[in-house]
Amino acid sequence: MRRLICFAALICATSVAAEPAKLTVDFGFFPKGTTCSVHGTTGKVRLKTGREIEYSIKGDTGNVSFRCQQPDGSSFTAHTGPLLPQGSPRLVAIQINQDNHAHVLWSAGGIQKSTIPGVLRWD
Repeated sequence: MRRLICFAALICATSVAAEPAKLTVDFGFFPKGTTCSVHGTTGKVRLKTGREIEYSIKGDTGNVSFRCQQPDGSSFTAHTGPLLPQGSPRLVAIQINQDNHAHVLWSAGGIQKSTIPGVLRWD
């Protein structure tokens, strides 16, 4: 019975995305004055602002979400957990764009890229 439980846990673990050691998320092409807050992580979060809002998160990166407010009062939420690639990439970079899609980049024997639509949940 114990072997069966361990085998089932191994199958479940290999079918989900592994948590990268570092996650970089930037919000591209959002209006100046857009602000975001980070939820779902106890990792080290660093914020860099300029032309874009960029977060760098180290540790506890598997289920991070962002709650953002735009200058016009509209707000949205973006969850990065479902965007993480399968496997065990050490670094994942996600650019979330205002046109409601994300570009996800990671290294797996070379740079891999995926574009995912419908990532913003508007309030």
